[in-house]
Amino acid sequence: MNFLSIDIGGTNLKYALINEFGQIIIKGTNATNTQDETQFLESLYKIIDLHGQDIQGVGFSLPGVVDPLSKQLRSSARLAFLEKSEFFNELQVKYKMPVTIENDSNCAALAEKWQGSISDEDNAAMMVLGTGIGSSIFLNGQLIRGNHFAASEPSFMIVDKSATGVKQTAALLSAVGMIEDIGTHLKLPNVTDGRRVFSEIMAGEEYAFKAFADFCDQVALLIYNIQSILDLDKFAIGGGISSQPLLIKQLRESFEKWHKITVLSERTITIPKIVSAHFYNDANLVGAIVPLLKLINTDKSRKSGSR
Repeated sequence: MNFLSIDIGGTNLKYALINEFGQIIIKGTNATNTQDETQFLESLYKIIDLHGQDIQGVGFSLPGVVDPLSKQLRSSARLAFLEKSEFFNELQVKYKMPVTIENDSNCAALAEKWQGSISDEDNAAMMVLGTGIGSSIFLNGQLIRGNHFAASEPSFMIVDKSATGVKQTAALLSAVGMIEDIGTHLKLPNVTDGRRVFSEIMAGEEYAFKAFADFCDQVALLIYNIQSILDLDKFAIGGGISSQPLLIKQLRESFEKWHKITVLSERTITIPKIVSAHFYNDANLVGAIVPLLKLINTDKSRKSGSR
């Protein structure tokens, strides 16, 4: 069986044909155009039409608060025009195949829990660093959604009470923004060239390394705050920059700094394992088909039981 996975990110809309074993057969990327609703929806239809004959369902990875049961996007900074709409239910009717939706961080976590870096953990978190920052948490092997589907939203955490408005929160913590800031400062031909930026960071370029270290300090602070409440065993880090070994090294060092903020915290809080996600930047795509597999397998079991 093959499925179509569509991951709508703040920067790119990615899609892939993925089989039931989680193997990516083909994939592609378009720029995310959320300024024009009609063009955005048409781009989705084109992708589905292109692969519709080869798939048994479509799984969406979406930014924001997602209700997977009603197939509704409850709130989203980037897809406000889809909030409370019946678009995904209508897609299911239009194409006569299962359609599932899930929060993007949850998708990444489901991929890593299925066959990735937290597959052997019952109590773990997935943190995705991209245009924004997202996380998902497993407790006793179960994905925690919260009563209102808004569990584990670190971007709303207060991290600087001396600031005002959104600057008080982690909402502006962005790996993409960090790359662009460094690229702009260094006057690179392409300010979003992550590989070039990381080469400058690793070479010890002063501005680049300081911006990177500050970013890691802020991410590690979120990890520390989550750890102080939930006492997890492992944090998997996803997103495009998670493939950079220096990121994981710096996050570990930053966490240890926060861990020593008091003598008692150092004695009390366990340092979790901080590792790269197995699927790196493909985690959302792979995880988006996990709800589809569950839905199809449940339907098969129900039909078998009724015979």
